[in-house]
Amino acid sequence: MKHASRRPPVLSVRALNRAMLARQLLLERASVGVVHAIERLAALQAQWAPSPYIALWSRLKEFRREALWTAIERHAVIRARLMRGTLHLVSAGDFYAYAVATQDLQRGAWNRLQIGRGVDPKRVAALATAFARIPRPKDAVLAHIQERTGETLGGPFNWLVWRFVSAHADLVSAPPGGHWDYGGTDAPYVAARHWIARGERPSEDDALEHLIRRCLAAFGPASLADLAHFAGQAPPRIRPVLNRIAPSLRTFADERGRVLYDLPRAPRPDPERVAPVRFLPRYDELLIAYEHRDRVIAAPHRPAVYSKNAIIEAVFLVDGFAAGTWGPRRAKSEALLVVSPFGHLSPKDRAAVRDEAEVLARFLAPDATTIGVRLQ
Repeated sequence: MKHASRRPPVLSVRALNRAMLARQLLLERASVGVVHAIERLAALQAQWAPSPYIALWSRLKEFRREALWTAIERHAVIRARLMRGTLHLVSAGDFYAYAVATQDLQRGAWNRLQIGRGVDPKRVAALATAFARIPRPKDAVLAHIQERTGETLGGPFNWLVWRFVSAHADLVSAPPGGHWDYGGTDAPYVAARHWIARGERPSEDDALEHLIRRCLAAFGPASLADLAHFAGQAPPRIRPVLNRIAPSLRTFADERGRVLYDLPRAPRPDPERVAPVRFLPRYDELLIAYEHRDRVIAAPHRPAVYSKNAIIEAVFLVDGFAAGTWGPRRAKSEALLVVSPFGHLSPKDRAAVRDEAEVLARFLAPDATTIGVRLQ
């Protein structure tokens, strides 16, 4: 007699929320270094210059801006376009695996246009890598290649041309890119080969496995759709590697029956564990990484966070879930944090939100003589 296959345990939205908070260092601030924290978090969004600094402030004890900037300056933390083609901060040790896992499939799509124009991708990569031994402006890199390839490099969109060049040569953003006060888009670029002391490109299978394990450690339990969304890849590219390593993973299901994968020893706290108020910056990876976001934010609140112009607003968490948005206001020596809840907050929660907001306001504007919070 055949036994029915064993059904995986079902995890509630609240259980998934608490697992997410534990891995994202949002149940309690951690006493770890910046590089180790970024590896535990998989990656930090860096679309908005202050975002990774605020993300770490919310997650680490006694975090100071200088700690992250120093790590960027000494090349221990790398700023580059990786997951979903957007700017991220990752550890130097993770960079090559992420580059292979997120960029190599796109290389093929970009190659078709350039090869049709007579461009040799390998020659472009060699030229860009040799020229960008030191940080170079983007336009200078492109001009250098154009001069030596007979001006064949090009296409209808300049940003696609740059993605083609930077992906083939593993170009990464150099300072002042990544500084708290740097809001420009013209940071110089340098070839990772000359910027990262050790490391090399792994095979595609090894790179995807590394990304999957990092993603599960930081965001699990997660579905195939979640993993693919985090990587910015189609599920069929992720599935073969996930299937290969699945026997070493634990399997769960969410309340809608979706299969979730997780690392066996990853934390899955009691769903009733108390979660503190936390503030997340614009574009925090927590708001983007999942295809299914119920564990982060309830569906009715999403239009206030995910705008049509691709901005993802800063939010604050109450009881582990997004409970409103916030933003800084600055006028000379005065700094104000405006906090806008989605709905009613209890007196206890309002007090906790205000207390955390006041500390954040001081972190954002340490030179201000007057700090205030407007809780709407």
